[in-house]
Formats: sequence, C-alpha cells, structure tokens
Amino acid sequence: MTPQNLMLLPLSTPKLSIGCPILDDCLGGGIPCNSITELVGESGSGKTQLCLQLTVRAQLPPSHDGLGGSSVYLFTEFSFSFRRLQQLGNLYHASYPNFIRLEPLEDIYVRGVHDAEQLIHVLGDLEAFIAIDHTRLPVKLIVIDSIAALFRSQYQTTPADLKRRSEMFFNISGTLKGLANKFGLAVVVTNQVVE
Repeated sequence: MTPQNLMLLPLSTPKLSIGCPILDDCLGGGIPCNSITELVGESGSGKTQLCLQLTVRAQLPPSHDGLGGSSVYLFTEFSFSFRRLQQLGNLYHASYPNFIRLEPLEDIYVRGVHDAEQLIHVLGDLEAFIAIDHTRLPVKLIVIDSIAALFRSQYQTTPADLKRRSEMFFNISGTLKGLANKFGLAVVVTNQVVE
C-alpha cells in the first residue's frame, strides 16, 4: 500500500442523508459525521427548513440513511418553530412508523443561544450531556442555526473587536470539531449571506 493508494480509498465515515438524492450525491452521500458542515444562503433560502428536517432524519437507522440518534438544535435568531418541527416529525413518523417514534420531538433537544460566550458555555454543558448519555438515542447531530448571528450584533469593526471575534470563532470551531471527533457527531451550522 502506497500513500497514493491510500488517497484512493473512500473515507468510511457515517453520513446523514439530506433526503434528496441530488444533494446527497453533491455531498458524497450526505452530511458526514466527525465533521462540521456549513450551510450558507440568503435569508429565506431554506437553511432552517433543511436543519429541522435533518434533526428528524437523524433518528432513522443507518440502514435508512439516518444516524440512529437524537439531535441538539441550538437556535440564535427569532423564536424556534416548534410547530414546523412537529409537522415534520408527524410526516416522518407516518413515513417510517417502525423507526420514528410517535413523539419524534422527544429525541430533539432545543435551546436558544443569544451570544458567542453563552454558546461556549452551552457547548461545555453539551459535552457532559452527551458523555453521560442522558438521551434515549445517543446524540449524533448538533445544529447551530445561525452561527453568524452570534457575531453580527455582538462585535464592532474595531481592530480589538475583530481580534476578539476571531478568537471566539476559532474557540467555538475548535470545540465543535472536538465534539464531532470525540463522539462521532455530524455538526451543521448555518450562515446567512448578507450584502
């Protein structure tokens, strides 16, 4: 086996299907575990809808392109759409009654986060929550919707604030990557494009 041959071998990491074969093909099979995936788009382009769908799909077993796990959904803007998540949960339960519980929201843990420093604390708590295994299904997906919102209003454009923002962002990114690797998680963050 040469180093060149190793590069040709497919990476065998679990992936969470988006539920759209075309998008799954573009992603090489879906959202990978042990990694951070960023969804970027304009306001209203469907990033939140896709993230809500992923939290329910994560409950499907790997044989049905899920992760057989629960999800943590951290939202940073507006109020969380429990009604929409319930609609998706009901739809998936009807489609996969043997795999999705009657109350699929019981396997989705939702929390609001209002600034970058609070997110750091929540991620620390989340590591303990995952390690102690407080959930019926193991946590396999973390969603942060939207990571950019935490930085848009909190920091100015002074050199000192830009430096502090960069340090905080690298701290959050490093923590998320560490959680993804330690627990085999898929991590999805959204970022809104603004002009």
